[in-house]
Amino acid sequence: MNQLKLLAIVGLCIWGAGCSDPSSQSAKERGTLVPVEGGSKITLQLNWYPEAEHGGFYAALIHGYFKEEGLDVEIKPGGKSVVVAPELSLGRSQFGVGNADDVLMARSEDVLLTALMAPMQNGPRCIMVREDSGIQSLSELKNIKLQIDSGRPYIPFLKSKGLLDDSIKIVPYYGTVAELVAAPGVAQQAYNFSEPLMAEQAGVKVRTLMLSEVGYNPYASCLVCTEKYLQANETTVRKMVRASVRGWQKYLSDPDETNHFILKQNNQGMTLEALKYGVEKMKPLCLPESMAPEKLGAMSLARWQQLRDQLTELKLIRADRVDATKAFTDQFLER
Repeated sequence: MNQLKLLAIVGLCIWGAGCSDPSSQSAKERGTLVPVEGGSKITLQLNWYPEAEHGGFYAALIHGYFKEEGLDVEIKPGGKSVVVAPELSLGRSQFGVGNADDVLMARSEDVLLTALMAPMQNGPRCIMVREDSGIQSLSELKNIKLQIDSGRPYIPFLKSKGLLDDSIKIVPYYGTVAELVAAPGVAQQAYNFSEPLMAEQAGVKVRTLMLSEVGYNPYASCLVCTEKYLQANETTVRKMVRASVRGWQKYLSDPDETNHFILKQNNQGMTLEALKYGVEKMKPLCLPESMAPEKLGAMSLARWQQLRDQLTELKLIRADRVDATKAFTDQFLER
């Protein structure tokens, strides 16, 4: 097994940091006993600390859309030690938030996640460079230090396209813009609605080079659950999807009340300014010009198949284990 694949698997399926080895768990702890329709509280596990990328789910909570569907939903913040896939496979949460490549990587390792709706049609992932670097595109990344999480699948993708050559020194990313702000020769990974504001607040103008523009474009912030939960709880899943879509429509059109609520849930230094900046930058990602608001959350087989083929070509997933038609369903989205 190559090192990149090992890193990717560890990133998805690590059982440490509060998760024990699944082979030592009881059947109930492994999620063998899934909740049934009309059961107790439903939990939605976030993939990171509460931020704008989760805004639609929080809007569904505070504006009562979950409650109107008869759902008692608790949103559980994520963080550095929380991995969504095992939380769902162990049955500790019924729903989670994850990107499309996370879903396919998990399915390759027999963690059978299914995406139910995709708030972001275009991925927010980018490489952030300083404006004074003169770099205008990913093809111009040369002779620079790049702070990046080397275990993520978009790294081998960029290398396969010849966009990360030997002149680039790849170093770990520690979640801060401090080194980019201090040194002109530094670039870093980013979400276009988050880190750019941090850099600009520190007095450095930046440029975002979107990965979607070179062909790597997974759906982002998807609502996901396991195949097993879906099969046993179709009515609950339908209600959860319907309320979540309404929440995202509300958040993109009227985010203020939700942003104030998110601010109270995030103890990592989040600011109201950052949330406002985030939702404005997210709007064109969630609703491209060709998409009507009522179509928010839509997914296509062509997009899932393309991503599956990309990850297969990069030898990050096994083609015989991943069927794109089972990685998502749009049956619960109202057309």
